[in-house]
Amino acid sequence: MAAVCVDIDNVIAQTDEVIRKVIRDYTEGRVQLAYANIAEFDYHKCTDNNGCSISKEQWEEIHELFSEPRYLWLIQPVPGVQAYLTQLAKKFTIHLVTSRLAKARHTTVEWLDNYGFRSYDLHFLKHGEKHVLLSKFAAAVEDHYEQATAFAQSGTPCYLIEHPWNKSKPSVENVHWVESWEELVKQLLAVQ
Repeated sequence: MAAVCVDIDNVIAQTDEVIRKVIRDYTEGRVQLAYANIAEFDYHKCTDNNGCSISKEQWEEIHELFSEPRYLWLIQPVPGVQAYLTQLAKKFTIHLVTSRLAKARHTTVEWLDNYGFRSYDLHFLKHGEKHVLLSKFAAAVEDHYEQATAFAQSGTPCYLIEHPWNKSKPSVENVHWVESWEELVKQLLAVQ
């Protein structure tokens, strides 16, 4: 059976709103990023409506905080995503993949079990290595444009769940934007 590589954060999990909460908490409300403000994948490159932002060094501390159970458990699955994955699993082996920090592993596994994602393979890889370290996939599903491009350039078609940080990026062969899981499943099930 062909396999599909599916990212966790901002693909099956609504992670962005929790990361923005961690940023608000860390900055004691100084940085109030809205979803539309996240025009780049790297949060330290984004500014809120008042022109406030975090530094790259602050992002590293915020990423550590985000990896704590108290924040990871705030994340909700994308509504209906379990049913969409069940549809895909009739045709594909599903591999869930994340570049979360190692300290998030235990909570991530518990979170996946709690929300009914038990029957899928799970991989923790360093940022930007998914296309290199995993075997050939029929397709990949991402929110990170550069990772999607790397998949496409290595021969794996990639579907990007549309978000403000990827929707205005240049077109690349074998990278396909989708607005919803419904659209994604329809396209993937049509693949021969």
